[in-house]
Amino acid sequence: MNNNKSSRRINILRDSVARRIAAGEVIDRPQAVVRELLDNSIDAESTEITLHIEKGGMSEIRIIDNGTGMDASDLERCFLPHATSKIVDFEDIYSTKTLGFRGEALSSIASCSKLEIVSSVSDSLPANRLEVYDGKLRHIGEFRGAQGTLISVKDLFFSMPGRKNFLKSPGAEAAQCRSMFIEKALPQPDISFRYFNEGRLKLFLPASDQLTRVKNAFGGLFQPSFLGSFENEDGDIKISAVAGSPSLYRKDRKYIHVFINNRRVSDYSLVQAVDYAYSSFLPGGCHPVCFLFLTIPPEHLDFNIHPAKREVKFRNLPGIHHAVSSSVAAHLAGVNSFRASAAAKSGPSQPVLGFPGSVKRDSPPRAVADRIFSPAPSTAGQSIFRKQSLGEIKSSLTAADKAPETGSPSPAATVAAPVPGGPPPESTARLIYLGQLFNLFLLFERDDDLLLIDQHAAHERLIYNSLSNGRPEIQELLVPLRFELESDADQGLRRNIEIYRELGFQIEPDGDGCYHIDALPAVCDGLEDQITGFFKDNISDAEELKRKLYAMISCRSAIKDGDRIDEIRAIELASEILMLETPRCPHGRPVLQLISRDELYKMFGRTF
Repeated sequence: MNNNKSSRRINILRDSVARRIAAGEVIDRPQAVVRELLDNSIDAESTEITLHIEKGGMSEIRIIDNGTGMDASDLERCFLPHATSKIVDFEDIYSTKTLGFRGEALSSIASCSKLEIVSSVSDSLPANRLEVYDGKLRHIGEFRGAQGTLISVKDLFFSMPGRKNFLKSPGAEAAQCRSMFIEKALPQPDISFRYFNEGRLKLFLPASDQLTRVKNAFGGLFQPSFLGSFENEDGDIKISAVAGSPSLYRKDRKYIHVFINNRRVSDYSLVQAVDYAYSSFLPGGCHPVCFLFLTIPPEHLDFNIHPAKREVKFRNLPGIHHAVSSSVAAHLAGVNSFRASAAAKSGPSQPVLGFPGSVKRDSPPRAVADRIFSPAPSTAGQSIFRKQSLGEIKSSLTAADKAPETGSPSPAATVAAPVPGGPPPESTARLIYLGQLFNLFLLFERDDDLLLIDQHAAHERLIYNSLSNGRPEIQELLVPLRFELESDADQGLRRNIEIYRELGFQIEPDGDGCYHIDALPAVCDGLEDQITGFFKDNISDAEELKRKLYAMISCRSAIKDGDRIDEIRAIELASEILMLETPRCPHGRPVLQLISRDELYKMFGRTF
């Protein structure tokens, strides 16, 4: 290459050079070949697709399908630049429903490999065979074959040795091809897929429903009982998902997959929508397992902004974000992740605590929500197995208040326990208080279940609900609270400043990213540094600020680990928790756990 500036003139590239450069935008490794060819097979209305990989795809990639196929004239044009059957006019790209539409795939593959295609439009007609080496037609003629298409890509990048230097080992390239195979198979459960590596069948995904497809695709990676599915519609958006229960979580977002119109996309906003829906159910720093499938009218999308169609532009991203978040959250409200044994008995008078059909009561009665459960005096040495009526417990506590402490044990209590969606209190299961374990867990017996409640997490949830459902009391500041924000945080605050004011924050801009607060909710007294920290961390969503703020206040005000509480307060706490739709603390930790009698018998090797 001549780098002399005086010799640099504008030239028109030779066609062969231009095609190789263009191929690099679409085909950068074997995985990209798999992606493009699978798209074409799916678009061809195939019901069976088979992928063969040899030496990581460098030696050969072969895809066989039973789709509509091509006749001789189509076969002769299919590898030429800009050849496509998906669009005619430019505006068609905004209404097409097919996966591939640019007319670049076969042309790009043909320009950097030895391409062979055998295709037929019918079993009753002869097939045709095409050979193209390095973008040049070598042969086309009749051949034997059934309806459908066989495409063989051999010696990938044989004419582009520089590109080969950037590839990984055959094993690593094969792993990427397999991942792409699964990615294309997940949103197409009605198609049967087979994956072969070095001639051996590695994965078979028969036609099935969406939930079964995910379970089959990931084998033993996820415990099947922790996966569920749902479908929903929000306007012209159709939402379906295979979602893990709150008990199935990870430290990364690797298994939050978003598919739009059967194509996986990289869109952080929608991944964040799923994360947000799970945020009240998972511990901090943990992320869910969720495979989200959206069907959106194509005129509301633009995939034509990325060669691999990984990125997409939306006409109404905030609306889609809200639809996803609310649909996932509604599904989670009905997920049971608290019972230790799925085989536990339940009947009409004892619904399983998983909340399908339960009454929506995330806010307890004011009399209980407003009460702070103060720690009781130490009662070490009490037996936790004595049972007595609630009236007797009240009497003994009243007597204890009037007399000096003698160290005598206090009995346990039994009362009718409300259950989500259950019958009136007079016919509900009996809730028997057994005592306090490790000064943290409250133990109850309820029919065939042992119920354990985390007293701190439970009280934290009740306080949080009370704060969330009440109107804040405003407290004016003698000295305004001043702070400064970076550009992104400044834009987020300006966008939602009226919402923040409704929450009780009297915020006024001072210009150039500076603000001052003249008043704030009374519950924020003493938390001024944390409040400004929220704004500086670019929490631009008012609901997110409210959730994190109230969660922090609830945590500081709730019963602590190590506090002793009396039987009356324990029973009141348990009764209110059992009425909640989402018995988890604001940070996502479970409030209660159920261990069935069946499970206890199994632990000790007993049989009925």
